[in-house]
Amino acid sequence: MWQIDLFQFLAAVGLDLLLGDPRGWPHLTRLAGHIAAALEKFWSSAMGRNVSAGVCFWLSVCGGMLAAYAVVRQILEAISPTIAWIFDILVIYQTVAARDLDGHARAVAVPLVLGDLEESRRRVGFLVGRDTVDLDVQGVSRATVEAVAESATDGFVAPLFWAVVGGVPGALLYRCANTLDSMVGHRNERYELFGKFSALTDDALTFIPARLCALLSLLPRGFRYAIAVMEDAAKHSSPNAGWGEAAAAWALNLRLGGLNFYDGIPAQGPIFNKNGQPPEPRDILRVLRWFWGVAFLCVILFGLYVAKRDQSERTSNRFQAPMISESNLRAPVLKQEYVLQPSPAPVKLQGQIIYGTKSTP
Repeated sequence: MWQIDLFQFLAAVGLDLLLGDPRGWPHLTRLAGHIAAALEKFWSSAMGRNVSAGVCFWLSVCGGMLAAYAVVRQILEAISPTIAWIFDILVIYQTVAARDLDGHARAVAVPLVLGDLEESRRRVGFLVGRDTVDLDVQGVSRATVEAVAESATDGFVAPLFWAVVGGVPGALLYRCANTLDSMVGHRNERYELFGKFSALTDDALTFIPARLCALLSLLPRGFRYAIAVMEDAAKHSSPNAGWGEAAAAWALNLRLGGLNFYDGIPAQGPIFNKNGQPPEPRDILRVLRWFWGVAFLCVILFGLYVAKRDQSERTSNRFQAPMISESNLRAPVLKQEYVLQPSPAPVKLQGQIIYGTKSTP
């Protein structure tokens, strides 16, 4: 329950590559979203739109999802351990979204290449939170590239990291926390206080995976852009969001970031790789290749770690000393019977008295 084995890890990744997120299927993220929408209303009416209400909101949603998982798994374990083992694979599979991210990005690229700007604007709206109705070709391309670069961490590296570290509960907790951050972790009048705890917990859980994602991106290039990536990432207001974008910008020699509009309000963001080229439609496919390279290295790295851990556990179990119970420590009491036998009659032989058997001279 707390640790996954190598086959579960690879099976979960394989299911995502094979199936993605089929429309109409039950999904943990959508379930968490429905629960969050209902509990947001409850805690807002009960406690107001303050930080304390936001903490209760986060704990009730994430705690409720983990409790539901534990109950379902216990029931399945009682029916069959194999069914519970398969259930864990399905949960991890639903926490990652590599194929779905690829599909959304390609759905923007195809109409953009064909000249259908309106459709590409509509499609990119599924990937980003910024205003998209007035974006030009370059703006749609930049929005898509930035969404893929940032989602490399949220949609793949981070959930797998927590699956390896914390097992199925770790991956599920991350997915719930990330969902809540996307729903209420906004800096506006409505969510500044209520969503603060959700934003901070997501930042904490994504801190290591975001930097790991950038590291994996730089690995094939010999880290020659490492300093530039770190400097650009530090410019972002989020402690994590800038790492994926900065890594992709330098890896692909693209100029990312800049001015965006949210509900008509301009927001100036940092510039990543200011001397890079402005994104074009073809760069959407380039950033997808970049993403799949990062995903491949991530699977190799985590897979090797899980395999090594499994091997260590098997070796430890093989040479583990048997348990010694208290009963085994008690020395057995041996009953001895003493039989009194009459002494043999003395035999007189050549003037000597010998007890026992008479020997022949």
